[in-house]
Amino acid sequence: MPNVPLFTIHTEALFSETGITLAIMGMSVVFSALLILIFFVSMLPRAMVLVEKVFPSNAHHHKAAKPKAKPAASGGANAGEMIGGVPEEVAVVIAAAVASIMDRPHRIVRTRQLTASELAWTLQGRIQHHASHKLKPRDR
Repeated sequence: MPNVPLFTIHTEALFSETGITLAIMGMSVVFSALLILIFFVSMLPRAMVLVEKVFPSNAHHHKAAKPKAKPAASGGANAGEMIGGVPEEVAVVIAAAVASIMDRPHRIVRTRQLTASELAWTLQGRIQHHASHKLKPRDR
């Protein structure tokens, strides 16, 4: 029995512009390029660590922010004081809203400002609300 290879690769199909071989070759080239790109992008953080060791950034970029001096406790909350990252007035309004909705006493544990992605929902709602209004044409 002659020793015949299971498959052979010929380059003639690459130049004939037809055939499945050309399609497979094109997909393999694109896939290989994407794998190389993924490798280099995944190595970027490690490369940046090495660059940081060779060329350290300026020291003033790493200084911690000076803490703000806290006013002396006067027995009560000062006007304009921040509670949990929100102004005191907003925290009081939130507490009043929770107290009016809940049937039993409730403690507010944490408050925070909305993030940009959370604000996007309200913006989209406003856009849809304003787009829902049909203006009547004026007779002139």
